[in-house]
Amino acid sequence: MFVRHFHLDLRVPSFTTIRAWVLRLGCHALLRPLPQDRPWLWIIDHTIQIGDKKLFLIVGCPLADVPFGQRCLSLADLHLIALVPMQESNQRLVDDELQKATQRTGAPRLIVSDQAGDLTKGIERFQQRHANALAVGDIAHHGANVLENRWERDPRWGQFLKRLGETNQQIRQTADAFLLSPVLRNKARFMNVGPVLRFARRVLGLLKRERPNEKAKQRYGWLLEHEEDLAGWFEQHEVVDKTIKRVRLFGLNAGTLSELEKEWGVLSERTGTQMVRGHMRAYVSKNVRQAEPGETLAGSSEVLESAFGKLKAKVGESGKGELTGMALALGAILGEYDEEEVRQALDAVPQKKAEGTISRLLGPTLRWLRHQLFGAKEA
Repeated sequence: MFVRHFHLDLRVPSFTTIRAWVLRLGCHALLRPLPQDRPWLWIIDHTIQIGDKKLFLIVGCPLADVPFGQRCLSLADLHLIALVPMQESNQRLVDDELQKATQRTGAPRLIVSDQAGDLTKGIERFQQRHANALAVGDIAHHGANVLENRWERDPRWGQFLKRLGETNQQIRQTADAFLLSPVLRNKARFMNVGPVLRFARRVLGLLKRERPNEKAKQRYGWLLEHEEDLAGWFEQHEVVDKTIKRVRLFGLNAGTLSELEKEWGVLSERTGTQMVRGHMRAYVSKNVRQAEPGETLAGSSEVLESAFGKLKAKVGESGKGELTGMALALGAILGEYDEEEVRQALDAVPQKKAEGTISRLLGPTLRWLRHQLFGAKEA
């Protein structure tokens, strides 16, 4: 755009050339040697794609390089360790891939996951051979599960969501559409419940003014029936949210629980609040007991979700969710490269090597199969 705007006489690489560079850089990240002389943190997860394959990803960094207390883990901190398309996932397959990954970093000191069943059991199998490897569940998924288990059994929560949905339906095609509330996602809904609670609390504030807002009263007057419920839900969500933020930034160590108690402050005696706090305390206590004296463990896999989001943005509409060779771009998304490192990576991985790696990893992609069906010329 810059060259075109100023009519400069410069050669500009095409989209396909830049794409090839990105994939060659990603391939280099997947194949280059990594240090094995220090304890590593691994973060593992699956991303779901269109078709019969999903991507099993292992990323990580030396545990000593995690910037505890300074900032949360970022994409620049991580290295691509393994990238494995899977048609199915079970504990044996996860264990196999974890074992293969030790060839790059050695056995890790810590594995963080969202505690999906296949991942948890696969890690347990792996730990039978590597007793020094610890496992911690992602704090955000744990907190979401705590809220889900508590609120899904509460009929008042179900009534609240139902009335919220009915109100949205009533005003969606009206001049009052500016009053639409946030919507919970179908997937991982309790990881994104904060905006709904904050919206409800703000509307409740409009209703409780000396002169209530008429629009809010007309559409959301029923919220007054849930005032006490909302106070409890918001308090419980705050306990979870503060725990997540502390663990993301500071990790898990001997001082985590006492610092959390300060941040939680004085809580009400609501049964739900006491139960939620008890679950979050148990999570911290259980994982801190694993650590050696003076050791801090990571407890968040949030950065991996960020990596998946960036990959989807790079693939764009062309991929439409299917697993393609652009998955290798994860190696370019992670870590930091200066000009000389990029030059060395491109020299080490010619285009044919990158294409061969993609072919071995993925086999025939949906796009290739579609081309064979519709793109072939008739005899």
